[in-house]
Amino acid sequence: MSDIKKIADEADMIVAGYAYKVKGDYVEVVDLSDVSKVAIIQSDVISESVMSDEEDEIVLKYYLRNAS
Repeated sequence: MSDIKKIADEADMIVAGYAYKVKGDYVEVVDLSDVSKVAIIQSDVISESVMSDEEDEIVLKYYLRNAS
């Protein structure tokens, strides 16, 4: 549980259970209900992911709607 709290505390944004953290020129997205599911957003597209295609679409949509 402490890993989830640490990820959530360090996140720049949390939307619908996904933690978004800006890391240089990319954004790391972690599913807080299963921290092994991670995606990388770079230049407004998913560049790497261990999430399903459906989750990739969801996290990208949330990112594009909420990122400043």
